[in-house]
Amino acid sequence: MGSLEDATNDLSQNLEDEILEDGDSVVFSDFDNEFSSTTTFNPPPARDEKKEVYKMSAKDTRRVQLWRVAMTLALLLTALGVTLTTYLVLIGEESKNFETAFTKFSRTVGDAAIDQQKNFRDSIRGLAHLVSGQASTYNLSWPTVTIPLWEVYARDALVQSKAEFYCIYPRVYAKDKDKFTNYTTKNYQQIIQSAHLMQNGDFRRLNNDTSVYKPFISKNSPQGYLPDDDRDEYWPSTGQFSPPPATYGIVNWNVHHIPPLAFAIDASVALKYETTFTMITPYRSVDLIMTKAEHAAKHSDLLDSTPEHPHTFAVHPIHRDPLNADSEIVGIVVAALALDVALLNLLPEGVQGIHCIISNNMNQTFTYEIIGNDAIYLGEGDMHEEQYTDMGVFVDLALHTNPEYRTTPRNTLYRMDIYPSSKFEDTYHTGTPQRFAIILAVVFVSVAVTFLVYDLAVQHRNENLVSKAAQSNAIVSSLFPDNIRERLMKDNDESQQAMNSSMHSKRGSLKAFLNDGKNGCKARHQSKPLADLFLETTVMFADISGFTAWSSVREPSQVFTLLETLYQSFDAIAQRRRVFKVETVGDCYVAVTGLPEPRSDHACAMARFARDILGRMAVMTKQLEVTLGPDTGDLDLRIGIHSGPVTAGVLRGERARFQLFGDTMNTCARLESSSARGRILTSKETAELIFNAGKGSWLTKRDDVVAKGKGIIEAYWVNVSGERAGSAVSRGSLFEAESTPFRYGRQLPGLDDKTQRLIGWNVEMLLQILKHIVSSRNAGNLQKPSSGGYASQNFSLEEELGVDTRPLEEVREIIHLPKFKHDADTTKEDPTSVKIPPKVVEELHLLVSEIATMYNDNPFHNFDHASHVVMSVIKLMSRIVASDNDHLESAAKLHDHTYGITSDPLTQFACAFSALIHDVDHVGVSNAQLVKEGVPIAAKYNQRSVAEQNSLDLSWALLMESRFDTLRDFLFPTRTELVRFRQLVVNSVMSTDIVDKDLKALRNARWDKAFKKGDGAPEDHSSGSDRCLTEDENPRDAINRKATIVIEHIIQASDISHTMQHWHVYRKWNQNLFEELYVAYLNGRMEKDPSEFWYKGEFGFFDFYIIPLTRKLKECGVFGVSSDEYLNYALKNREEWETRGKEVVAQMIEECHRKYGVKQINAPEEEPRGTVEC
Repeated sequence: MGSLEDATNDLSQNLEDEILEDGDSVVFSDFDNEFSSTTTFNPPPARDEKKEVYKMSAKDTRRVQLWRVAMTLALLLTALGVTLTTYLVLIGEESKNFETAFTKFSRTVGDAAIDQQKNFRDSIRGLAHLVSGQASTYNLSWPTVTIPLWEVYARDALVQSKAEFYCIYPRVYAKDKDKFTNYTTKNYQQIIQSAHLMQNGDFRRLNNDTSVYKPFISKNSPQGYLPDDDRDEYWPSTGQFSPPPATYGIVNWNVHHIPPLAFAIDASVALKYETTFTMITPYRSVDLIMTKAEHAAKHSDLLDSTPEHPHTFAVHPIHRDPLNADSEIVGIVVAALALDVALLNLLPEGVQGIHCIISNNMNQTFTYEIIGNDAIYLGEGDMHEEQYTDMGVFVDLALHTNPEYRTTPRNTLYRMDIYPSSKFEDTYHTGTPQRFAIILAVVFVSVAVTFLVYDLAVQHRNENLVSKAAQSNAIVSSLFPDNIRERLMKDNDESQQAMNSSMHSKRGSLKAFLNDGKNGCKARHQSKPLADLFLETTVMFADISGFTAWSSVREPSQVFTLLETLYQSFDAIAQRRRVFKVETVGDCYVAVTGLPEPRSDHACAMARFARDILGRMAVMTKQLEVTLGPDTGDLDLRIGIHSGPVTAGVLRGERARFQLFGDTMNTCARLESSSARGRILTSKETAELIFNAGKGSWLTKRDDVVAKGKGIIEAYWVNVSGERAGSAVSRGSLFEAESTPFRYGRQLPGLDDKTQRLIGWNVEMLLQILKHIVSSRNAGNLQKPSSGGYASQNFSLEEELGVDTRPLEEVREIIHLPKFKHDADTTKEDPTSVKIPPKVVEELHLLVSEIATMYNDNPFHNFDHASHVVMSVIKLMSRIVASDNDHLESAAKLHDHTYGITSDPLTQFACAFSALIHDVDHVGVSNAQLVKEGVPIAAKYNQRSVAEQNSLDLSWALLMESRFDTLRDFLFPTRTELVRFRQLVVNSVMSTDIVDKDLKALRNARWDKAFKKGDGAPEDHSSGSDRCLTEDENPRDAINRKATIVIEHIIQASDISHTMQHWHVYRKWNQNLFEELYVAYLNGRMEKDPSEFWYKGEFGFFDFYIIPLTRKLKECGVFGVSSDEYLNYALKNREEWETRGKEVVAQMIEECHRKYGVKQINAPEEEPRGTVEC
């Protein structure tokens, strides 16, 4: 991310390129249907000053230059053609190899997966048949069956199928329940112990058994294992598991109690002879069948495989007659299988990057990456790369012979989708195309460079001379028309000759030298004045409406950035339209047609030009809002046009410039002031010229205008295409307003364009502070962030901050800022050169976007207001950093003068962040009303500072979410920085509660302690920062107390900064606040109609809060001219309110009545407004 200047320079350059991209002609859509046809003109080419200097060049030189260009182009085109062809051919071969390899490997993976499935199903089916056969052979009676040598058979099946365990669950009907439990009670120890002896030769795996055998068929419950006695049939275990269970508690446990296994059992019984699978489910039996260590050991030889990865259970029925699939199902064999184990040995070593997506009809999807013989679990969901979707290969894992297999209810069906990945594709990118292309390009370029080196060396000296001459010529050309420029140069030559002649006289040479100024000026004025009368011209005045109020809240650099960007774009349009730019006076752009070269269509040309810059203004202001802040997109042009004779010439003297004079100029100025924002107003004289040109449909008659000094003027509106005059241009036009450029990451849905622009601006401002944080860290002032830093870890406020979780109780009298480091300051890099990681930028944009969505749609307490407060905070912070005290030469003195605020960019970020969140979730009513209504958050916060604490808690909880881990690690990688940031945010946000008496008393006491001067105290606080110390107080505490107070006053002043800004800004936000309270009153959430006390209440707010606050800003001594600026605006606004306040209140009441209706109208009462202001 670049600086503000870089961003606006790029924007203006792009816009200018858009204007100039049409070459020698420009096509314009006219204003209405009459002009659906296009008008084409060929404007004069841009003046090339070097060509003027080169006019004396010989024809031979031009011929040589032509051949030089032709030869160079031939070499370059040949190099480009050969290099590009070679590169594309080799790239095509690599892509073909990649696709062929994937086809081969995907077939291999699919075939291997199917073979493994068949192998597993054959294994479990064979084991089920063996169990059935053994029961028949030994005449065992179901369900009281114990299969001899079960551990031997099952162990072989485990090796063959790669399953984790096998077990038998007999089918027990309710009538056989007691018989079964009696059998297991008698034999469970023998069954399990014999299996342990057969496998291990001892009982060591049973030594740690803490589970008690239950002599009943059991089920899981929150209270433990309870009898399961409400079923017609059960599927309990006799303890025959392989490997043997680690506990006796598995015996008599009804597996049908678990829903996924119940679904698989029911499906297996319904299908009779098919193997069914469960959906992916937690491995709940692991502690009963094997220990966690034993389970983990089964995964120890696999790459990145853990016991927590997805597992499924397979179920196969056991028939009473092993040779008859239609015979009664007397039990089931259950096996556990890890999905990543089933993906082993599918590819040869060295092949990597094949993504396997295993999914089922239960809406479960899991992604694995196959690397040679191993499989890595990537996570839940389909995580294949979208660019390879069309290359996917489908493999059906639901192998079956029963035609009802797919339609059986609750039967889980699995499939596998195989995709390549960029990692796999990268293995086939050898870099050979690039190497060949580079070699060929280098060969051709070397030949071309060799050819040009000598020629460039010869031209270098001449180019330097020509450039200097061209620069001088360009400066003069930009100030004067061609004919005036030539006459100026001619007169200057003659004047210089006259002065030289006078200097060489014998009697007057010394006197002439001493009086060079007088004589030189006189000599220049002895020639005829440079002035002409132009009878047929059209003059335009274009003023930026709302500019005065907008600029009053901006830094000077931002004001000039706006004007330079707009005027540069207007200049480019003027050049294409053959319109002569006369001058710019502040925010007024003056142009004329009909001079210096007369033209018959001067009125129509000016109307087109006015329309073009009106459309361009609408586009550019919205795009500039991202860098220049709130309300930039609301700026618009107010244009006046008048035709008539003008006197044009140069007033010679110091800073001479080309000017226009005459009544035409005065009338045009009056028309501009009588026009409306986004409209073009033209005089009767101009309108007649447009009518005579057959363009009468361009105009609409307006009521006569009463102009100062001109009386009544007949005027016409120039029609502008689009839904809103001046802000939009017809569809398909050259200047159609596009959406705001999006640069930071994912946009949240549901946010309008204005909010998106405000989000972009807030992100840009916070990024600039972040760059200062990085610069300080790189210089050693702050600790650098590291992966998995402190801030990304979960923590509680009680443990980390040592306070109650209510923000109000976290308010600190003193917040300790870092000490100044002299060595670090000398190595500090330029913040504008700092690059912020894209992940941090993306998370910051997402954070600001989420905060924007947390603001309610209130007239005053909304995201627009929060952005306005951020802008004021940043302005005050910049005034602290750029102090106007000349004696502060070193960074150390500046640090002391500003109490350390300038040296800690994290503090500046905390202030801006606090301004951004301070009214989150504000519902448009006061704290007192929330307490009165008894809302839950009022009780939560002990009836104090309810809205402020709620805003802070919601925003802090958002910041602490895991999706902002990278941002938090970047902001405060250490506990110290995290705690300081939290304390700064808490103090700042809580300072916006100006009603809480305890907070107010605390602030006043701190102010008196920190800034109240004692007897004989020095006036300059920078040299007497310890003048208010008590005997036992640490000097650092005194400085940090002042810093804490200054920070709180910054947010307080910014929260109501509209009262200390231009009248129009104050008027806008005052109306918004009135409207918000009026809505609360209509909704029964405010006792009194605000219209009854608003006028006189403002005086109390100014006298007892605003003006004292601005004086405190001045007394702090760190804000430079801003403190005077805020105080002056506050005094002017109070004076203006006293004069116009009643009229303004009446207008606000009328507007609210129009919008919301009337609840009741009482006689006005005098009541101060301070309790409802914020």
